[in-house]
Amino acid sequence: MHSLYRLISIIALIGIFNISSTTLVNANNKTTISDIATGYRVLKIFLEDEEYLTTIRRAKMIVTFSDISDDSGKLIDEISSSSEQALDELDDLAQQKPVIVFENFPDEMIAIATLDSLRMTAAKEFLFESENFEKNLLLSQIKVLPVISHLAQQLEEKETVTKRKKWLNKLAKRYEKYYQQVNNRILLSNKKSLKK
Repeated sequence: MHSLYRLISIIALIGIFNISSTTLVNANNKTTISDIATGYRVLKIFLEDEEYLTTIRRAKMIVTFSDISDDSGKLIDEISSSSEQALDELDDLAQQKPVIVFENFPDEMIAIATLDSLRMTAAKEFLFESENFEKNLLLSQIKVLPVISHLAQQLEEKETVTKRKKWLNKLAKRYEKYYQQVNNRILLSNKKSLKK
């Protein structure tokens, strides 16, 4: 699972490395450098990864014929579904002026190549490591959910469109709530394992 934590760090660094160098084209065909657009792109990457949590859980069940507990499964599925919904909302909000253009980061960037490699490694670990899948999945969320929440808070501070500001505020609170719920699930499972 170490590679998953490195993956999270790399994604966060992508935003930092690209803030001063990302060129975006807006609806008026003017070229601008926008750290807020880069922040939104990073947020979208995180939400896209979270959207596939249910798929990962189900694929693991098919590969190993085992599943996580019902309570953890419901929570993971809720985070996954919420992320899918958040992506749809973000796409709609991005159309409001000033329009947010989600430029992809250049493929030749070392950070992107590293990110793709780490994603593949993390996926293999999730699917083929038979022990502690539930714990590892929950621990991955402990690392990711606060990043989404804090990124939404930072974007909210810089955002000038009222509707997007409100949405970012709700998103930050929602993912902070998910973080607390996942943390509670880990604490409960630790207590159960100590009693055995």
